[in-house]
Amino acid sequence: QSGNTSHTGRLIMNGGAAFGHLLLAFCFGSFFAGYSKADTELIYSGRYSPNLLAAALAVVAGCMVHYCKEHGGDGNNNTSECLLLFAFSQGIQNGITRRCQTLPICTTHFTGYLTDVGTLLGWCARDGVAGEKFLKAMLFAAGIFFFGLGGVAAKELHESFSVQAALIAAALMAAVAGGLVPVTKSK
Repeated sequence: QSGNTSHTGRLIMNGGAAFGHLLLAFCFGSFFAGYSKADTELIYSGRYSPNLLAAALAVVAGCMVHYCKEHGGDGNNNTSECLLLFAFSQGIQNGITRRCQTLPICTTHFTGYLTDVGTLLGWCARDGVAGEKFLKAMLFAAGIFFFGLGGVAAKELHESFSVQAALIAAALMAAVAGGLVPVTKSK
C-alpha cells in the first residue's frame, strides 16, 4: 500500500483525487469486515461466509453499474462507481483473509508476499532446513504466480467480455462464500 499511498499523494497534487477515493473505498470494505465481526476461518473450512458473499455481490454490482453506464451513453472512466465497488469488495476480502489465525493470506495484493518469500527462504538457507518455513514460502510464491496468471487471464478476457469478465471472479467468491468449495485436510 505504500506505493499506492505515494501515488495518491502525487495524483492529489496534480488535481486528481480519484485514486484516493479508491483507497478509501478499499478501507471502508476492510472496516465493513472488521465491524461485522467476520469469522476469518469460515472460508478456509468450507462454511458459509456472509462477508465473502458481500464482496462477491459488490463485484456483481460493479459489473452492473459498468454495463448500465456503458449502454446508457455515460462513459466509464477512472472515477467510475464500478471501480469504487470493486475496491470496496477487495477491502472486504482482504479484511477477512489477512486476519486468519493460522496463516494470514493476502488475496488482493502481493507485495507483502515478496517480503515473506524472501524472508522465509533466507531463514531456511541460514538454518539449513526446509520444513514448515519452506512450505510457507512456497505457498506465498504460488500466490505470486497466480496473481500473475490472473493478470494474464484478465487481459485476455477483457478484450472479449470487457469488465463483465469480473463476474467469473464474483462467481468463484460466491462459491467459496457458500461453502461450495470446502478446504479439507488430507490424511
